[in-house]
Amino acid sequence: MNNYFKILTMAALTVLTAVPSVAMASGKYSTVNSSINLGDNTTTGDVDSVNGSIRIGANSFVKSVESVNGAIRLGNDVTVDEGVEAVNGRISLGAGCEVGASVVTVNGSTSLENTRVAGDVETVNGRLEIMNGSEVSGNVVVRRPGGWTFSKRHKPVYVEIGKDVVVHGNLIFEQPVELKIHDSARVGEIIGDEVTMVANS
Repeated sequence: MNNYFKILTMAALTVLTAVPSVAMASGKYSTVNSSINLGDNTTTGDVDSVNGSIRIGANSFVKSVESVNGAIRLGNDVTVDEGVEAVNGRISLGAGCEVGASVVTVNGSTSLENTRVAGDVETVNGRLEIMNGSEVSGNVVVRRPGGWTFSKRHKPVYVEIGKDVVVHGNLIFEQPVELKIHDSARVGEIIGDEVTMVANS
């Protein structure tokens, strides 16, 4: 997965060039071994962390958000000009967020609340919850793990498409999933050989 290798490359470069504390230069926040916590109404460029969580307050505008080992949490009405990506960590986007590219995680759950995503929503091993009027312009994708990881998986990946959600692209599943879709949601084609539908309660 291209985004996966992009994040690992970013991590390697950051370890070589950054100090183990939060540094802010030319409108960019970067850290290796600590968390980043930005308050409400922040405007900045790239925000990235290797070993630390990222939290961005409400009504903020940032260029991109990337984490290797740490959760990413965006408050309500945060605009991300490009994408949101994590390798090992949960991604949580509050109501009213807008993302100009894709939301990607490898090992971590993803939760979207009334969020607009211009690209794809993608995972390998993480639970996906796309809820409450969210809109995805691209696809929702569960990638197949590489190497020995796939043979070790026993449980399907859980994917939930909630009330009034719109996915303009397709639901593409390269490994077994449990899929729950609200009756009011609108999605494209469901592509995958091992999809177990979960009934709405």
